[in-house]
This record gives sequence, C-alpha cells and structure tokens, in this order.
Amino acid sequence: MTDADIRLRLMLSAQRALLFSVPPSLRAVTCGWQETEVKLQFIFDGPISDTDREQAQVVGAEIIADFPPPWTIAEEIKRLDHSTDLRAAALPLWVFARSETTMDGRASIEFWVD
Repeated sequence: MTDADIRLRLMLSAQRALLFSVPPSLRAVTCGWQETEVKLQFIFDGPISDTDREQAQVVGAEIIADFPPPWTIAEEIKRLDHSTDLRAAALPLWVFARSETTMDGRASIEFWVD
C-alpha cells in the first residue's frame, strides 16, 4: 500500500468506527501510522470513565480489523481538559474534533484557523 492508500483506509476506517461511539466528554481523536503500526489518540475532557476507555478500545479494534497482518495498533487514551490547546499533542490525522468555545469566547473553528 502507498502512503495515500494507508491514509485513506485509516481515515475512512476511523470515521466508520466512531459512528455512534462518541461520548460527550470526547474532545478529539487523532491518528497516524509508522511502518505497520496504526497509532490512535483519544483525548477526553474530564475524568475518563471505564466505559469511555472500553469504547475507545472497541473503536481501535474495529479500525485494526480493516488492516491485514502484520499491522498492529497502539492506542493512547488521555485527559486534556477543555481550553487546553489540542494541537501540540495531536497525531497528524484528525478524525474527530468536538465543537468547543475557547476561553476568550471564540468558536473552535476560529481557534483552528489562527
């Protein structure tokens, strides 16, 4: 697979896996890959419940099922509360970002285009 093929497969797979699986506390999901390892990052606002953690792992399982061996997956589930900039810690590909208002009252879309 070319990088473009991997990117497309990963983005589409993640979008499908996230359907009906996004709790209100999920701020963002970013992803990427290195060699044959898919990397997923789930960023939550506030405490991460066991249910949230399990659902993120289900999403990861659904994504890796779309990749043949020898592909593997590494999931990072972390807390980064609202108003903390998500961009610095993100992986290269964004598959979900919650609509938020910044501390100065700007909509999240304005925050991204600065």
